[in-house]
Amino acid sequence: MDYLYYKAINWDQIEDNFDKYTWEQLTSNFWLDIRVPIANDITAWQALPANEQKAIANMLASSSLINVFQSEVGTPSLRHDTRTQQEESVLNTITFMKSVHAKSCTTIFRELLTGDQSSAAFKWADNQDDLALAISQLTDVCQTGTDLQKKAMFILAETALVFGKYNDVLQNSQLINVNQMIENIMRGNAIFTAYLSYKFQLGFSDLTDNDQTELIDWINQRVQEFVAAEVELLEANAIDAAAAKNACYFGANHALSSLGLSTIFEVHPSLVIDEINERMINQQQFLQQVNAANPEADTEVMADDDYDF
Repeated sequence: MDYLYYKAINWDQIEDNFDKYTWEQLTSNFWLDIRVPIANDITAWQALPANEQKAIANMLASSSLINVFQSEVGTPSLRHDTRTQQEESVLNTITFMKSVHAKSCTTIFRELLTGDQSSAAFKWADNQDDLALAISQLTDVCQTGTDLQKKAMFILAETALVFGKYNDVLQNSQLINVNQMIENIMRGNAIFTAYLSYKFQLGFSDLTDNDQTELIDWINQRVQEFVAAEVELLEANAIDAAAAKNACYFGANHALSSLGLSTIFEVHPSLVIDEINERMINQQQFLQQVNAANPEADTEVMADDDYDF
């Protein structure tokens, strides 16, 4: 449905309660990178060998590149397929939070790295062939793909293309505040994925059987292509390549299952997988929570600590 740009949004006229519930989840989950005390991790960071510091920095810089793409290209490309007016507001919030996710890398580097080290990590990410190929392919989907293809690849980028890059940090429990930053990002990714998967499934149900089969084949092929390139990147650069690949596979499976498709990768149990899984959202449970939510409850009493900045 098309809306005039000057049409006011009436949140008392909700076409889909999933929009309202997701908005509330996003605003409740709101955070800023500058409020996470990364400086408290300086001692733990300095205790790491130089090669591990470099590997973690490169992985974080490459994840930042994916987040920048999502904020500048990925999310805006989804605006052509909004079903409700409130959906625009949800996408606005996702766009902003993706910018926060991208900026978080700079905040970490500012406290833990020298200026030269930070520049080197970003330069490394900008010049990685596997990353460049992934960004190019994602851009092609955003420019020429169908609305459902765009949603599927956005979700893949929120999971399989970043979870492996976070693995080395998640394995180092001494970096308490860096871990907190990554957990904040993953929680946001989980909400974005649950919301857009729901919207994907609405559109998917409108397709003919033949079109559904064709789309499933397209998604499975693209997922395997993206994951193969991501695995090459992780094998060459991650500290624990096997664990990083496992996290990538978990992310790909989560993306597929969220879309209502069958998983295709073998994932081995681990503490990191348990930690990532804890941050994810089960699509069916999310839908149940939406249905159980009170559509009239839209007011929250302010407290004094709401003004602590």
